[in-house]
Amino acid sequence: METKGFVQAVETQIALLRDGKPLEAFDTFFGSSVQMFANDVLFASGAVEGRAKQEPFISAAQSIMGKIEDVVMDEKRGLCAFRNLSSFVDGAGVARQIDGLSWQRWDTGKIVEERYYDGEAMQGLLDGGLLNDLAGHMAMKEAE
Repeated sequence: METKGFVQAVETQIALLRDGKPLEAFDTFFGSSVQMFANDVLFASGAVEGRAKQEPFISAAQSIMGKIEDVVMDEKRGLCAFRNLSSFVDGAGVARQIDGLSWQRWDTGKIVEERYYDGEAMQGLLDGGLLNDLAGHMAMKEAE
């Protein structure tokens, strides 16, 4: 992967997320055949299915306050991971807090695999050093 383009794409995605524009980030950077997982369970196969599942919740939000932290990249392998600590006000006016970890594999400027973790699954990965060894996590998933 061309590292300058990869770094710039990840940074642009993160900027959109921090600006509270997750659907714009999705439309710009998720590849058409992306595989999306939630705590290692297939969530969506392809961008159309993934967007269809996420869009109703995001569109219903009255406001989104993006907070993305701990962004790490493995430029050589086209991997990145980050903590999503964003919050939003839902359609009923209730404030909601997100606490998740996204691990992404990129190819030619698009996300081809995203694994989102929360709860105990996320904590286990953080305790296991995922943010320090993205490639080790990839090798672990490929071995499954």
